[in-house]
Amino acid sequence: MPSQGTSTVNGYETPLSSPSKRPPPPVAQPVPQVQAPPEVEYTISRIAGHRGVRGVMICARDGPIIRQTGTVFEGEQGRRYASAVKRIVDACKTSLEEVDDSGDEMKFMRLRTRRHELMITPDEHYLLVVLQDPTQ
Repeated sequence: MPSQGTSTVNGYETPLSSPSKRPPPPVAQPVPQVQAPPEVEYTISRIAGHRGVRGVMICARDGPIIRQTGTVFEGEQGRRYASAVKRIVDACKTSLEEVDDSGDEMKFMRLRTRRHELMITPDEHYLLVVLQDPTQ
């Protein structure tokens, strides 16, 4: 006889999956905003104030978004941008190393599409990303 919470199929006990016993789906957590030094805050607000800038994001090279402005980088969309930018930077870094083994490093990237322009400044520990509308 099967034990409680299992069923026997072809002589093997398998656990019963009950919808009430499944863990709830993960809920997207808001990005915590870290209070940066005043000069960093001033620089971010100065960049964000330029015409056409839709958002500014600073994220850890191997972790979460540290600071963001603009609705374009909020919530899940911001996490998708951060993930995509990290992959782009890593791919470009790898390609640069394959082409030039002298130890040169990227300092600035500009990626323009029909609707947006991403300006990326990679650092050893952080990425600064500015998204702007190039038509404005």
